[in-house]
Amino acid sequence: MMLPQIVNDILKKLREKGVPVGGDDCSEEEQAFSPTFEEELDCALVESEIFEMIEVDAEGEKIIFKAFLDGIQRTMILPYRIPLPNGALVPLHVAHIAAGILFRDEKGRLYMDQSLIASRLLLLGPFQGIQETGGPSFGELEGNDVIKDTDDQTYDFPSHPNEWIICDTTFRGTDEERNKQQEDALHGDKLFDERTIRSRAQGRTAVLRQRLELTVLAKFRREYPNDFILVDGPLFFLDKWRRKAAKTLGNILSCSSQEIEGALLKNAVGLIKTLRLRPKDERRKLRVEQLSQMGEGYRSPVLRLSREVDIKGGKFDEESNSYAGAHLTWYTRLRSLRAEPPYGLRGLIRLDVHRSTFDIKNTDALEPRTFKQYKPIVDKITRSVWKEK
Repeated sequence: MMLPQIVNDILKKLREKGVPVGGDDCSEEEQAFSPTFEEELDCALVESEIFEMIEVDAEGEKIIFKAFLDGIQRTMILPYRIPLPNGALVPLHVAHIAAGILFRDEKGRLYMDQSLIASRLLLLGPFQGIQETGGPSFGELEGNDVIKDTDDQTYDFPSHPNEWIICDTTFRGTDEERNKQQEDALHGDKLFDERTIRSRAQGRTAVLRQRLELTVLAKFRREYPNDFILVDGPLFFLDKWRRKAAKTLGNILSCSSQEIEGALLKNAVGLIKTLRLRPKDERRKLRVEQLSQMGEGYRSPVLRLSREVDIKGGKFDEESNSYAGAHLTWYTRLRSLRAEPPYGLRGLIRLDVHRSTFDIKNTDALEPRTFKQYKPIVDKITRSVWKEK
């Protein structure tokens, strides 16, 4: 594979300055174990007054999902580390991210459209922190010939397969002014904190993989604006991304920055298999333990969610995970391995749906008294996801 000259120069410098260490055969993602119900988050119960499981209406039409969107990431530690005057040996990473859409034709046969497959390669490390702590300088990163993780291009479809992006993980997030956030900056003695360095690399990879998935989804939506699509993971589109995304995704979809979220996410259903979220409602009691008792044919009441924590690929590396407008989410079970409760977490999933799918403009007004009209749609989506198991 041909490397861009700047990437080749940086890797050459890292090899020359680095200390060889034994590499790991497994990626960061393969070594990680997703915690369950770890992060408590405010989620208003909008369908009922109590968190009791609801039997899904078995009758009625089902949705036909035309396609399935999936993304993947693998983040690997390089086999050498950068030695610093303070004694730290700093790990660096390379990562591969890819996204594509699997279609199903009228006869049920599966196929992929090559124009809806995208991939990128990432080089990640706390480069500024290394330089400020007496390590090698990386002047190449200041040029315009390399795509950086702060650039608008990260929201666009790659110009070619395996396009390279340089990611400086010294600071959290991908904002252009992130260097003002010194509190969590990786420099000086904080470069001994290998756990944070590795976690941030994995999280940054997740950010850019998510954007790559959005660009693929935008191209799909241009051709199929109203078709239902199943998405692996949450429908992750942050409010803070809107301005930059509008420059690229808005052009693909021919819509304004205010319309882009609905144009992308309407009739998309996120299927979440990791269950980090522990929902909390100040007004009504939520007992997530009840989910273990929920068998097939049931679902939880619908919750309103304004921020996401169940991010595929690692803990998300952004200052804010807030949505522009709240999503609707609920739990159900694809299958159970036991004949009687408790069923545990096997087969338990959470579905994430944008308000535009329900033609809801403002979710703040939703409450149990007014939500009844949306129950048929919730049940229809749930039945259709069961069919996909």
